[in-house]
Amino acid sequence: MPSSDTPSTRKQVLVAALQWGLVQAFVLDTLGGLLGNYYRATTAAFFPPDWVTSIQFAAPLGLVVGALGGYRWITTGRGSTSPSAHRRRVVFVGSFVVCWALAIVPTMAFQLLLGERLFTVPFFVLPTLTAVAAFGVAHLLAYRVDREWYRRHRGRLLGSARGAIVGLILGMAGFAVYGSYLAATRTNFSLDGGPATVVATCLGAVAGYALTDSERGGDRAAEFLVVLLPSLLVLSLLMGLVSAAFTVLGVSDLVSSSATFVLPVVFSLGLASYLTYRAETRVYGRLVGQ
Repeated sequence: MPSSDTPSTRKQVLVAALQWGLVQAFVLDTLGGLLGNYYRATTAAFFPPDWVTSIQFAAPLGLVVGALGGYRWITTGRGSTSPSAHRRRVVFVGSFVVCWALAIVPTMAFQLLLGERLFTVPFFVLPTLTAVAAFGVAHLLAYRVDREWYRRHRGRLLGSARGAIVGLILGMAGFAVYGSYLAATRTNFSLDGGPATVVATCLGAVAGYALTDSERGGDRAAEFLVVLLPSLLVLSLLMGLVSAAFTVLGVSDLVSSSATFVLPVVFSLGLASYLTYRAETRVYGRLVGQ
């Protein structure tokens, strides 16, 4: 008889499907990005060939195919279903999503330092190396780092991740709002949101590290991210569909380009804050099997 601490098969299947799907999508997106940067660095063409672009566009399909593979891996008994294996998969999925999202920050920093040289030989590989490093960090945290070390530092790590993600989102939202303001009030302007976004992300990570010093704080930080990231994705897709519908109907002026980006950010941050710190939901705990 399985232990009462063993997560249900449904939870194990869900996390394994996410793990496999994300890795498949990551491979396709990273490979497409590398080939695209290679063609930009070695040819006069700004855009890569269609077959290269199609690799990145196939990333959502890779997500689905990989998820099916993860589902079969668990349901056919080939994957471990022990509590420790499940928790490691949860750590990998969470770490990977956060690290992959934050990989844009060092890429922005490289562009600040190198300018257009980032897309020349040999610097064009830096965005790809950053993405690979994100995968490596997630793998280390899930499968290589000593379990006791991770337990001691888990709260700080999760707090840093929460702060960095919030800083990244606010930095990009601020850039969108300020860009729209300049476009509406000035004829000519030049704007680069990279420096502000990098600084906001770093400050958020430092603040999150300093303010999260307990196991409960780490759990709440994980809950915040579990609610924030899916809600931001869903709301952004819905807002994009609404904006596209308004364009088709000829009333695109009802929704500005900055509102299309900012409104999902505001609502998802508000929702995550309320559910995490007021309603105190336990989506993350149920997913892990706590």
